[in-house]
Amino acid sequence: MSIQKCLIALLLCSSQAVSADATLPHFSFTGSFANDSDVQFFDFYLAAESSTISIETLSFKGGTNAADEVITGSGFNPYLSLWEQSTGNYVFGTAAKDIAEEAVISSTASYSYGTLLAGNYILALSQFDNVAAGTNLSEGFAADLGLASFAGSPSFTLNGGGGSGHWALDINNVDTASIRAVPLPGSFGFMVSGLLGLAALIRRKVMV
Repeated sequence: MSIQKCLIALLLCSSQAVSADATLPHFSFTGSFANDSDVQFFDFYLAAESSTISIETLSFKGGTNAADEVITGSGFNPYLSLWEQSTGNYVFGTAAKDIAEEAVISSTASYSYGTLLAGNYILALSQFDNVAAGTNLSEGFAADLGLASFAGSPSFTLNGGGGSGHWALDINNVDTASIRAVPLPGSFGFMVSGLLGLAALIRRKVMV
């Protein structure tokens, strides 16, 4: 094969790889918080290592989401945290962002997370200062431990500015994404320990 044909073949392979990566789906979600301590969880999956994932809130400043819907601004000051689904271990959070910014997790954000390994992840959206309380999802969030500086009301009190509890979130360039069915971070540890206990019980019965 000539050098020219080799170069053409390489260019074709590169363009196919770029287009395949660029065609990963975009997922848009909207909702509303009723309480300061509310946390919304999402699941998403990456089939391969990626540095092109982009996760962004839109309701603080408003804008147009990935579904071409116009999102109203004046929402709450958002915080995002990312966790491994299999272990519940902390991966990344947006606590370092400026108070006037939306929460963003990407390789191009001011405080970026460059590359995510293939696998399943849990994403959590909460109101600042309700940040992650530890390095595992089972440890919960600041409000769970009484550490968040909210006004003390059980209803939404707009800590950190904003005008309402509505939220909007895009999860871009991932294989699948959905709202998580189990909302409570504390249940993660109980679920894992329960499954381990059940497995041990089954193993004992098999060995008898």
